[in-house]
Amino acid sequence: MSTHRTAWHFFFVILLRKRGPRWLEVREEVPLSEEPPRLDYLFLRKLERGPADDVGQTLCGLWPRLPKYTVAELKTVGRPYGSRGLHWLWSYLHSYFVDPEHGVETHADLAGVLIVPSRTPTLLKDAKDNGLDWSDLGGGYWGLARGPFKLYVAEIDIVAEREDDDLLRLFGHGQERTLEARRFWAEQVGTKEAMMAVRDLEEYDEVVQRFVELLPPEKVVRAFTPEKVMRAFTPEERAAGLAPAERVAGLAPEDVLLALPDEILCGLSEDFVARLPEATRSVIRKRLGR
Repeated sequence: MSTHRTAWHFFFVILLRKRGPRWLEVREEVPLSEEPPRLDYLFLRKLERGPADDVGQTLCGLWPRLPKYTVAELKTVGRPYGSRGLHWLWSYLHSYFVDPEHGVETHADLAGVLIVPSRTPTLLKDAKDNGLDWSDLGGGYWGLARGPFKLYVAEIDIVAEREDDDLLRLFGHGQERTLEARRFWAEQVGTKEAMMAVRDLEEYDEVVQRFVELLPPEKVVRAFTPEKVMRAFTPEERAAGLAPAERVAGLAPEDVLLALPDEILCGLSEDFVARLPEATRSVIRKRLGR
């Protein structure tokens, strides 16, 4: 893989196309994916050895094990680990490793972390097919040996129970138990700004549903009145999926007229317009320039 295209590249592809076998198609400058690859998370160790009394408040058993640089991928309940996910993670690790701007000197300086709600049959099969060995590190943490880089797996469901991390339970299959978890979800998710920021992301509906499930029924009613919900959407989004009759349901006849495009209003006779309420007449004549 090269980031620089040279004249040699240009002429070499001509050679391949002219002198390669007829059954071989040669493509050049092929993007690896439709979008540029992005890491879910990058963990950078700021101290060679962190204080023993500071292991954070979530995934506490993970941080002391990590080297200077760690590439992490998160799989969710709605979008679990998929086939060849380990290869994707390794491709990110290799890409990060070979870029001199990142300053990774040795393989030991870089590791990968896969954070999953639970280990799935697909993940177990991928590990087996790639000749990897599982090492139980305890508490829901695993090591995967024999890969090109050191790799760790954290099972959210188990870690949340062993470390009694109620906020982490929100991201797995477990049920939260404390007011702290509900408060966190309400503070982080239950705001207009946060919801506007994530509304176009995948699994948005699942996040909203999880938030609603955490609220007592009376708070759901107060938090999600039709008026408050509608404010978060554009007029076009509010009307999407509605039949024409549903869009104008409840409107007075004169208001329905104002919903018509100018091309149709032009066909109304002056006698008909003259019989309309003054406010409606004024709007129609202004729109038509009469």
